[in-house]
Amino acid sequence: TISNILNGKADPSFSTLDKLAKALGVSLEKLHADRPVLKSMRFRTNKSLTAREKAAKDTLPFTVFEKLNIYKNIEKYLPPHTTIDFSAYPSTPEEAARKLRQDLQVSSDAPVTSFCNKLASIGVKQFYFNFGLSKTFGISVNKEDGGPAIFVNTGTANVERWIFTIFHELGHIILQPESYDGKIQTEDEHSSEEAEANLFAAEFLLPSEVVREKVKGTKDFSFIRKVLEIKQEFSVSYKLVLMQYCRAYGRKEQDVMPKFQKMCGNYIHHDFVNHYEPNALPKDRFKFEDPNFRDCVFGALKNKDMDIDVAANLLNESEDSIEKELEFFSATTSTENLPF
Repeated sequence: TISNILNGKADPSFSTLDKLAKALGVSLEKLHADRPVLKSMRFRTNKSLTAREKAAKDTLPFTVFEKLNIYKNIEKYLPPHTTIDFSAYPSTPEEAARKLRQDLQVSSDAPVTSFCNKLASIGVKQFYFNFGLSKTFGISVNKEDGGPAIFVNTGTANVERWIFTIFHELGHIILQPESYDGKIQTEDEHSSEEAEANLFAAEFLLPSEVVREKVKGTKDFSFIRKVLEIKQEFSVSYKLVLMQYCRAYGRKEQDVMPKFQKMCGNYIHHDFVNHYEPNALPKDRFKFEDPNFRDCVFGALKNKDMDIDVAANLLNESEDSIEKELEFFSATTSTENLPF
């Protein structure tokens, strides 16, 4: 039945719609609501989608709109903070990446740690959840609709991809503000916009000059070990390390990548099928969450403008853990610093 409805082969009855609305806790009017207008959303998706993925694609603008609206409604509980004006940034990916490192007070050769906290410190909103689309990694929204905001698909392959997506989307916000037209478009992986965003993310996370210095003098298996060490130290994929190596030394990725995969496969006794990531980063090493949003939620809880069950749903945690953290939050937060 669901398959037929999603593929336009059948229309649900009124009783089915009524049951759906009740199960979802919404009115029939909301169930039939038009897609919300987000004039400054950038949403690129793969052309080939299953019926279920097409339904997820149609639902995502509603989810993005709702999450931003919730954030907007509780943002008053956030203490004054810095918001960076990205319009003043350089127009080239390399220079913009260096500028962001300076603004976040990260030295030119150091790994970027606590990236969620750092982005929150300059006013970038972040949302991490499963999109239900395997080939859409991220969405971003610009200032006109309450951004800058980044949405990362945690239903994709690995943590390395999540981290890269954060700064890939930020690259679009900084370098291509004119591309935020609110339309859902087919992804073109080979476009100049994608190339610029990829280069920005790569240079920010792992400057090519860092790779040049770290792999100097290595060869064969010592090179492989160094690449795997770099990917762990800088929390990136092995492909990004090799990409930056090729940029630093003027090599071609199509030559370096297969050779590395073959030699590394022999070294670690594993093949590279199905997007295998050697020495993959563990998910529990990072906390993918906007700390500003958490503070807003607990500010609303403390002011009794939000119920525990709502907060638990927003933060994807149990009500017991929310209650315990609320006690700590209330005891350690000075009311003089809050708007209530």
